[in-house]
Formats: sequence, C-alpha cells, structure tokens
Amino acid sequence: MNQIRLLIALVAFVWPLNFFAQESSRYVETNAGLSYTEEIGLAPGISFLYGQRKFLSNTTFLDVQGGVAFPSIVTMKVGCGYRSAVSGFSASTGVRIWPAHAYVQFGLPDNRCSKEVSKRVQRRLERRGKDSNDLMCGEWTMSLEIGYGDGYIEYGDRDGYGRRKLFNPSMTSYAIATVSHRWYFN
Repeated sequence: MNQIRLLIALVAFVWPLNFFAQESSRYVETNAGLSYTEEIGLAPGISFLYGQRKFLSNTTFLDVQGGVAFPSIVTMKVGCGYRSAVSGFSASTGVRIWPAHAYVQFGLPDNRCSKEVSKRVQRRLERRGKDSNDLMCGEWTMSLEIGYGDGYIEYGDRDGYGRRKLFNPSMTSYAIATVSHRWYFN
C-alpha cells in the first residue's frame, strides 16, 4: 500500500513538469545486472524497458522508465540528472520503485550519434538515401543501487496469531549493479 502511495505522489510531482520541459527523448533499453542478497549471494537479472527523458534546461533532465524484468516481473525507475552539453556524459540519481532501491547512474553516448560519421558509414548511408540525421542515437549506462535488504515492513491488521503481515520492498536485495544500452527515437 505504501508503494502505491509513493507511486501516486511521484506521478503527481512529475506530471506537471511536462509543461516546463524544453525537449523530450523517448527510448527503449535493455539491461543486465547482478543483485546481491544474503540468502542467494549474487544473482543475475535482466530487464527490457521503455523510458522518457524530459529536459528542463539544456543540461538538467527528468528520467522515467518502466518495463518487464526478471526476476521481479516488472520494474520502474524515476530520477533526475545532468547531461554535459559538450561530451554527452550524463549522471543521474533517483529511486527504483520496484524492487525498491536508491540509485546513481552514469551514461556515455555511443559514437553512432555524432554528426561526424566516418567516410565508410557515410557511404553506406548514402547508398540507402540517408544521412547522419537518420542514425539511431544510443547511450551506454551503468548504475549502482542500494536496497532495503532483508528488512521487512509490517502492514495491515494482525492475523489470528497476533502477527502483522510483512512485506519486503526490495525483494531482499542489498545492492544491484547494472549495465544497459538505450536506443533513443523521436
């Protein structure tokens, strides 16, 4: 129940910012990573996400993404960050709603997006009747996340034995490290 309230509060905060956004980029992202839990140790995970990055200025942005994941089935992240106008390097921080983690993320643009493409790539594009503006831009990202671990949150009424129901918001994960690639589109 607390996560639903948090999600509603985040949507209520982020939605009005759409009116102030200067630029918006949508993307798809594939993610692979490792999670650390006390019970299992290191466990692999993957996700396929759809996201949107809204720029509030030339360098600051909001980032929202959600999609399917294994083993959590679904996942969602909300954050804000900075992107260098010169190099394209980005750094952001935020929260993963499910499983609950705080994160810091760094992004490096891939070279496909630069306006200065190699002569070989330029010839291939010209054969197809295209130019460098038709290239799909991308970005490599790396994130480090800290979770709630083995802690549980009590909620609801006590059951017949005097115990409260328990919920673990981070699926017993203490930390997650991921590497991903994004493909931006208009």
